[in-house]
Amino acid sequence: MNILTRYIIKEHVFPFFISLGVILFLFVLNLVLRMMGDFVGKGIDLLVIMEFFFLSLGWILALAIPMSVLVASLMAYGRLAQDNEFAVMQASGISILKIMAPSLVMGLLLSWGMLSFNNYILPEMNHKNKLLRRSIQRKKPLAIIEPGFFIDDIPGMIIKAEDVDRENKILKKIILIQKNKRSNARRTITAERGRVFFDEKTSYHNFEFFNGELSNLDLKNSDNYVSSKFSKMVIRVLDKKSNFTVSKSNYYSNREKSADSLRSKISRLKSRKSSPKIIAAVEVELYKKYSISFACLLFVLIGAPLGLMSGKSGLGASAVLSIIIFIFYWVFLMSGEDLADRGLMNPFFAMWNANIIMGILGLIMMWQASRGAKISFTFLKTWFVIVKDMFARGKND
Repeated sequence: MNILTRYIIKEHVFPFFISLGVILFLFVLNLVLRMMGDFVGKGIDLLVIMEFFFLSLGWILALAIPMSVLVASLMAYGRLAQDNEFAVMQASGISILKIMAPSLVMGLLLSWGMLSFNNYILPEMNHKNKLLRRSIQRKKPLAIIEPGFFIDDIPGMIIKAEDVDRENKILKKIILIQKNKRSNARRTITAERGRVFFDEKTSYHNFEFFNGELSNLDLKNSDNYVSSKFSKMVIRVLDKKSNFTVSKSNYYSNREKSADSLRSKISRLKSRKSSPKIIAAVEVELYKKYSISFACLLFVLIGAPLGLMSGKSGLGASAVLSIIIFIFYWVFLMSGEDLADRGLMNPFFAMWNANIIMGILGLIMMWQASRGAKISFTFLKTWFVIVKDMFARGKND
């Protein structure tokens, strides 16, 4: 390793770890604020809460590491340009490719590392996190009820609500089905509105229904059917798992599978001649593993020439640029996923279009930087002033 290579790599180390620490802190803080309601007053052990946040680090790292690479590239090469070191290197006959080579190699190595992480470690962490979160939310029934979907997480019953008002804890247009395995009787309740809550002291799920109808059906004798209307009904169901236990499931969603598992699923679906949309949804998850992993290399290709042309080495300026670039990248990626899921775009191109487009943009900027081109971000200040004035006028009105 020559002096230049060591010098370039050294310039990246501090910005990378500083930005990684800041990004991790922001992600974890946001997660804590969002999940606080599911933890407080639920009798959940501290070790379980710590396990939840540890498992959440999987998807957080999958996003934070590429973002940190981008920030580090912008800061490192921005400083080289700001202190005229890049100009001196060029005057000495060192090409921009040679100057960027150490960063590109490190970006490639990080991409391979992220590929292994996203393929083997992240899916398993996502799966365990899902099961743990489901177990936590069992203590808060309203949190697991999604509008328009039948939910069977509450012991002994299936429930669906067309509308869920979480702020006022109200369910609307409810269907609840209870089945007694011993007597083969099924009870169905439909109601205009109701509410559900878990009583920590008694370990009972409490249901209150208003303005509805109760139907009892003997599954062995369909003639034995009774129906009655009510203005209010209360049902209490004992949760035998009130002592916190983690759910178990052998079902893995597409996002919880490795690349090999996804390929096997694609082969099975094709052999069964399944719907192209179903196959495309699995292919999207497969190609996404690779495209997101190689974002580390892509962001070096974008960040290095952009840093050289901007001449900005501060964390604030680099963070703002990184957020803008990452938003554009994510919009391209999510738009491609949506189009592929609807069968409007090839899944491979849908997941790689962001990398291809921004990679080409990076090569163009690399060529421009080698010719001494500069880029100004004064337009951002202009837009900031315009937006600030608009908000000021709005408050005055």
